[in-house]
Amino acid sequence: MPAGLVHELGLPAHRAMPDAYVTAHHLRDMLNETSLHQLLAWSAEPGPLPRVPVGPDRGKSWELASLNGVRELAVDRDVDVRFTAETELRRRGEIELETPTAEPAQASFL
Repeated sequence: MPAGLVHELGLPAHRAMPDAYVTAHHLRDMLNETSLHQLLAWSAEPGPLPRVPVGPDRGKSWELASLNGVRELAVDRDVDVRFTAETELRRRGEIELETPTAEPAQASFL
């Protein structure tokens, strides 16, 4: 629960004003943790999946999945599955880390 958030003002959920109110608190907290440029870079990436979606390791967290299973999913057609599998392979040292070279899509936001 973000600091300063009044729970009642965030209700009912999935309505424009309460959702905007809660989102503003979360955005404030994210901007206190990292830069706007980093948040924009992350938002351009595919979504990481918390669990393996298919195969013999289905339902397991990625760090518990077999190396061969993760390698197979790293060539999956689904961009989120492929991104998450490649991220796990980098974490395990199977793929070298790439240095980002691209500038953010929007150089200055504020």
